[in-house]
Amino acid sequence: MEFKITISKEDVDEYAKSYFKQHPKAHKMPIEHPYHPSINTWFVMKRPQMNNLKQKWKDFTIWIVRKNGLENLKLKSFSMKFVTYMPTKRRIDPDNTVPKFILDGFVEGGFIVDDDSTHLKSLELCAGYDKYFPRTEIYIEERSERW
Repeated sequence: MEFKITISKEDVDEYAKSYFKQHPKAHKMPIEHPYHPSINTWFVMKRPQMNNLKQKWKDFTIWIVRKNGLENLKLKSFSMKFVTYMPTKRRIDPDNTVPKFILDGFVEGGFIVDDDSTHLKSLELCAGYDKYFPRTEIYIEERSERW
């Protein structure tokens, strides 16, 4: 079975509405862009900031999983391809788009069993440019357990 999840600016905005309903005193957008923060951004953060960012992305990803009706599928053997479309032509290293926080949300949301090598057989990271529709496209291919 194959799945495609697209994270768009519309998703970020829709999630923000529900987030601000739950956190009426909050003023800052919980998720700023429809693409995972660069490893260069979060790797230099102090531990509390990094944990806060990780938690916000995990909560957002769980929301995405539920929005797409994928909770509790608990895929056991799969491959994933992440394609991140950036809004500028600025050079980007695809390996800096490591989707660590998204994968954690997939596990917590019940979409996948785990993101370890027993379950996640391959992970492909790609980057592109789309000035008008920056987004993250996630392709998931369920594998047979023998793969």
